[in-house]
Amino acid sequence: MKRGILFAGVVALVGSTTVSSCRRAADPQQLATVDSLINALEAARLTLNELDTQRYAKADSILQATRGLFLQRFNDTLAKDLATTLGDQFVQLREADRRGTDHRNVYRSVVDAGLRLKKLRHDVSVAALEPKDVTAALTNERLAAEVIEGGVLQVISNYQSTQRVLERQPLVDSLLIDTLPERRIPR
Repeated sequence: MKRGILFAGVVALVGSTTVSSCRRAADPQQLATVDSLINALEAARLTLNELDTQRYAKADSILQATRGLFLQRFNDTLAKDLATTLGDQFVQLREADRRGTDHRNVYRSVVDAGLRLKKLRHDVSVAALEPKDVTAALTNERLAAEVIEGGVLQVISNYQSTQRVLERQPLVDSLLIDTLPERRIPR
C-alpha cells in the first residue's frame, strides 16, 4: 500500500513538471501594454468620478422650472444679443439630461473595459492564450480605449459647458423676468 502511494506521488511530481515545462512564458511587452491600458482607464475612471453629475440634474430642473418663461420670451421680438443669450441658454439646459446620460454611459464603458483588461492581463500572465489571440485582443482593446478616451474628453467638455450654463443662469433669470411686459415698472 505504501509503495502505491509513493509511486503515485512520483508520477504526479514528474507529470506536473512536464506539464509546466511545456507552458510558454508570458510576453513582458504584452503585459506592459495591458498594464498601460489599465492605467489609462483607471485615470479616466478617476477623472469621471471627480465630476459632479448632480450638475446635469440641476440644469435639467432649471429648464423644467423656467421653460414657460423661455417660451414666452421667444414669442416676443427680441434684440439679437438677448435672443442669442436666451436661445443658447435654453439649448444648453435642454441638453443637460442627455449629457448626464452620456456621462453615466461613458463611465460604465470605462469600468467594463477595465474589467476586460484585468481578465486579459491574467490570461497573458499565465500564457493562457495563443500569441496571435493576445495580439488580436490587444488591438481590440487599444481601439476600445481610443473610443473611450474620445468619450471621456466629450464628457469633460459637456461638463464644462453645463458648469458655464449654471454660472450664467442668474443673469438669464433676470433677463427672463425683468423684461416680461407684466413685470415692467411704469415710468
